[in-house]
Amino acid sequence: MASRKNSDSESTSVFGNVVAFLATSVVAGIVAAGLLVPPAAAVGMASNASIGWFKSLPDEMEMGPLSRSSTVVARDGTEIATFFAQNREPVDLEDMSPNMQDAILAIEDREFYQHGGVDPGGIVRAMGNNILRPSARQGASTITQQYVNNLLIDQQVRAGEQASTIGSDKGVVDKIKEIKLALSMEQEMSKDEILEGYLNIVLFGGQNYGVEAAAQYFWGIPASELNIQQSATLAGMVQSPNYYNPQVNPEASEQRRNLVLDTMLQTDAITQQEHDQAVAAPLDLDIHASNSGCTAAETAPYFCDYVQNEFMQSEAFGATPDERLATLQRGGLTIHTTLDMNAQRAAEREVNNTQPRDDNPDNVSTALVSLEPENGHIASMAQNTFYSGAEGDSNTTYNFNVDTTMGGAGGFQAGSTYKPVTLAQWINDGKTVNETIDARRTHYPADYQWEASCLPGGVKYEPGDDGNGFEFQNAERGYERRMQVDYGIYNSINSALFAMAAELDLCDIGKMSESLGIHDGKTGEPVDTTILSSLLGGSADIAPMTMARAFSAFANDGVMCEVRSMTKVEDFTGKTYDVPADKCERAIKEEVAQGVNYTLDQVLVRGSGWQRSIGLPGASAAKTGTTDNSTQTWMVGYTKGLSTASWVGNYELGSRSLNGLSIGGRTGGSDTDWVDGSTYAGTQWQNFMRDVARDYDTGQFSDPPSRVLGNSNQSDN
Repeated sequence: MASRKNSDSESTSVFGNVVAFLATSVVAGIVAAGLLVPPAAAVGMASNASIGWFKSLPDEMEMGPLSRSSTVVARDGTEIATFFAQNREPVDLEDMSPNMQDAILAIEDREFYQHGGVDPGGIVRAMGNNILRPSARQGASTITQQYVNNLLIDQQVRAGEQASTIGSDKGVVDKIKEIKLALSMEQEMSKDEILEGYLNIVLFGGQNYGVEAAAQYFWGIPASELNIQQSATLAGMVQSPNYYNPQVNPEASEQRRNLVLDTMLQTDAITQQEHDQAVAAPLDLDIHASNSGCTAAETAPYFCDYVQNEFMQSEAFGATPDERLATLQRGGLTIHTTLDMNAQRAAEREVNNTQPRDDNPDNVSTALVSLEPENGHIASMAQNTFYSGAEGDSNTTYNFNVDTTMGGAGGFQAGSTYKPVTLAQWINDGKTVNETIDARRTHYPADYQWEASCLPGGVKYEPGDDGNGFEFQNAERGYERRMQVDYGIYNSINSALFAMAAELDLCDIGKMSESLGIHDGKTGEPVDTTILSSLLGGSADIAPMTMARAFSAFANDGVMCEVRSMTKVEDFTGKTYDVPADKCERAIKEEVAQGVNYTLDQVLVRGSGWQRSIGLPGASAAKTGTTDNSTQTWMVGYTKGLSTASWVGNYELGSRSLNGLSIGGRTGGSDTDWVDGSTYAGTQWQNFMRDVARDYDTGQFSDPPSRVLGNSNQSDN
């Protein structure tokens, strides 16, 4: 005896068949009444109540633009990366092989050029089959109907909706809507326009939409060059794009291809000889993968990532992250960027010369970023890792050059590259660079009063970890003596730095740091300069991008610009989006910048980076930086046209010394060969700037006024 459940199911099935039968009758009546007659006669039937509901459906659809990939390009137009949800490159019908057109018509719609948008007999036949054999559904859609269906799907996806009109998921109402829209389309568009649109929108497996993308992917050729067997292969995929994908299921694909060739022979699209040759031909695939996003970028993947982060944070491209992603992946944008490909190639070459990413036994990290001081444009951005989220010591999607908010590692302790901030405040406070200071002291007692106006009482006490006060040492002995300020800075003498700080307000140094845009790359907070170790770059993690920008203010006579990666964003119709224009403001006084330039120029002549000159005396300046135990090393330097931060250190092993590690095929760390900022980071900066700096402004820095220079007493040196 049958169960109640089975009885209910049987009753439901019977009821469903009745409803389907009635729906079939309605559709059949509509077809007979409206679609088998010329459009003019069909208009006269509008008063017929039997098709009133059908007539109430919309006659037209908002076709809108198809989803198109977006491209990120360098300043010279070189493609960096593409972003897409659907890999598509629309082309005109005349740019599609006639073989392709014949193949798709033969297998999908032989009567395409004869019918008015639908095939009445096919609809009745398919719907009757679907009633009697619901497990073996038929579609009977013409190419026009398929085009309508694909446009509806594309609209829904672009709007962030779930597609409800796909294949067998279509209900009777969806089918009726599709029929009417197809009829309307046939009245608005020519047959060739419909065929062109269809071949540009239909899926050909994976993420390949349209014949151009498919031809490029499977054989690396344009759609205009598709031969008979290639065309038949693609046409055969339309019924089930993934099942008949020749890359995934070659046997099934070949069988389906041969069926298409049979239909082409039956419709006289090809001769018997052409048929036989095509059937005997191999699939002969030549896959040209077109991956989406920065992981597919062969050059500048981390710059690409920076651009993507900036794009996704801008409301110019959508009110929500989902809208922005849809704009990026489907909007057909060209994103013009500031990247200089010559500078980028040099940067990538140098970071990998320092420590090759594919042969890095001690996992040493390198990075380099450069900006144009006059406008803030990013010229290059590189590091010695593969842009990948996969497991592997040399794989990471973290950008060593930028803050965490921009997809970065968040920075590293900057060491003595932070010293020019104190120098800048020294000059800003009315003091001179040739002034003599007492740099003998390497210990300040716990009760020493450091001026700090932003703290309660206006004083900072530094007891130290042991309560005995603040103590430090110089990198080399013998410099604990009286000296000029500029000498102490360009030789990177710690005792000179703190002798200067002892005459300044620590909070004013902090204000100078903020004016230069310096902040912790992980927290976004300003550097707390009331912590004395911060004056040696030891209390905050600062990104190379931040340091390059800060030094750009020195190069640009005190004017600092917002960092810029995108110069123009436009879609395929020519519509442009609002992107930030160049924005530059005075950060520090001109004479302050001039005094810093005067001092840091000597770093490359007779200071801590004397071996790293780029042959531009008076037109280049730099500062080395080395943290305790050589864990992070830096060289940040500039010309008037280019500011570059170079870093070599430890990304994940921040407390590990670089001394004794294998770096670039050599090992440092003996008593006479220890790693500092001028060793690897300095060489990396030097080689890059030698290659690239002369492509930008290398004019002489302007001389500081005598007020900044003061009196020189060389005997103190």
